[in-house]
Amino acid sequence: GSPFGGLMAALAAKAARESLGITTPLRTVATQFLVGARFEPLTLNNDLLRGGRSASYVNVRAGQGDRLAMSGLVTFGAPGEGPELRAASITPPPLADQPLTPMDPQFGPHFTRHVEHRFVGGISLFGRNQTDRMGVWMRTADGKPLDEARLAFLLDATFPVYWTMLPAPPAISATADLRYDFFGPVPEDAAPDGWTYFEFVSRDSHGGWTVEDATAWAQDGRPLAVGRQLRKVLAARAAKAG
Repeated sequence: GSPFGGLMAALAAKAARESLGITTPLRTVATQFLVGARFEPLTLNNDLLRGGRSASYVNVRAGQGDRLAMSGLVTFGAPGEGPELRAASITPPPLADQPLTPMDPQFGPHFTRHVEHRFVGGISLFGRNQTDRMGVWMRTADGKPLDEARLAFLLDATFPVYWTMLPAPPAISATADLRYDFFGPVPEDAAPDGWTYFEFVSRDSHGGWTVEDATAWAQDGRPLAVGRQLRKVLAARAAKAG
């Protein structure tokens, strides 16, 4: 395996904040993946494009040697006066009603061993999902409270929805573009034990590309963030002869 998009997005936001001493809330992480990163030392370079009391804009680049693996923009913004309309609030499915649904380590990507999943209705792969969406409670395996970095990590911490809608074998894909929009700082009481509710929706899959959306909610249904991911479907390898 290799570092997945959610981990790289979390690293981009963390590096931008810590290297530049930014204290305002994270608003957006928009990353483009140029080549696959490896589990090797990674160099992160951050340039402050513009900074002020209300907003800061940071260009982030991640590379290994002479390989530029990721380029991105991170936006931080202070709260201010404005209308209050939490239109995305929901009542999540009860956490206690969803048993733990661990992924098969021989099937799940490397990062899934660092995440606990409770899929609503269980794991429904390879055509067993009759809808275009998938609900799941997730937390990092350390069970720590949800924070900014963990939320960025978890927004990409499961398999694509199209895997649940189409028959086997799964079409393998790689993230080309990943964007998160945070609705503000992660509240301390959002997920004290880490469990956070997510819904992933398949928007389109054709021509070798897929687009899927994600939304994250606190345990009481407050919306926390949304994401959109563009994936490039990789060409299937031909079977070896005899």
